[in-house]
Amino acid sequence: MLSFNQLIFLFTLFFISSCNNANEYKRIRGSALGTSYSIIVDTKVKEHLIKEKIDSIFEVVNNSMSTYMDSSLISKVNLSDQPVVVDHHFIKVFNKSKEIWSLTEGSFDPTAGSYVNLYGLGPNTIYEKVDESKIDSVKKIVGFDKVFLTNENEIIKNNKNIFIDFNAIAKGYSVDLIKELFEENSLENFLIEVGGELTSRGYAENNRRWKVAIQNPIETNSLHNEIFLTDKSLATSGNYRKFRIDPITGERYVHIINPLTGSPLSNNILSASVISDSCIEADAWATSLMVMNPINALDIINEIDGIEILLLTSKNDEIFEIKSNGWDLVTQ
Repeated sequence: MLSFNQLIFLFTLFFISSCNNANEYKRIRGSALGTSYSIIVDTKVKEHLIKEKIDSIFEVVNNSMSTYMDSSLISKVNLSDQPVVVDHHFIKVFNKSKEIWSLTEGSFDPTAGSYVNLYGLGPNTIYEKVDESKIDSVKKIVGFDKVFLTNENEIIKNNKNIFIDFNAIAKGYSVDLIKELFEENSLENFLIEVGGELTSRGYAENNRRWKVAIQNPIETNSLHNEIFLTDKSLATSGNYRKFRIDPITGERYVHIINPLTGSPLSNNILSASVISDSCIEADAWATSLMVMNPINALDIINEIDGIEILLLTSKNDEIFEIKSNGWDLVTQ
């Protein structure tokens, strides 16, 4: 099986011979990582040839991080009680996860997948079938401080039952890999979208700026607004259809699992959008912000260069925005 670096080398040779003076925008669509992807790229290379290279990247990511494949590295880590050697893709995602885990004080935690498994992913199981004793039992194997990467590129867990899940960050990483592939081949204009996570470079057709939409979290068939995405990445998380309305205050609350407590956390954050230089970072932060206190999160983000956020909250079906200091500057 070809490594990602080998894929880039072969793709580079192909582009050198086939892609001079590119000026044709192609659209490539497909399915991967349990979702869909859509890519617009300025190139003369035929769509099916680009799609083959893109699908090869998804195959590499799946082999490293898919919890649905028994043969993947992450499945071997999850099933083993011994150290497991991992590849550089796993290491990059692991290290970025550790960074965001630390910055969010545990609100982003890839080991929280055990809670998701506990709740059965069903909307009716959260309050009926899970009690405190079950939560306390799972809590013993949740915490990214219980997982370590050695100098020998081995993953070590301090409990064999710890379950690692990179689903909240793998899509963003895949977007970055495709972007890297295009940039290695001197492509200057493209928009990459995988499961709603996006990155852009250059310009759309007719020298227009890339414009992307942020969904209305209440009326899901409509848009909240459209923004310009210029040489940046965007990720959005939201629980659009899982909510309750407080009969007294009229506030709309979403239900999510707090990795710090293992309990459903009700807050009125309906969606969190993040703009960053890398999609892996935007993806992880967007997930984290759905759990964090919005005021505390805003304080943290405003101290970090290169990251901007938009939180959409609601009361009486009216949407309110919470924005970081530079959101408007990077979207207009």
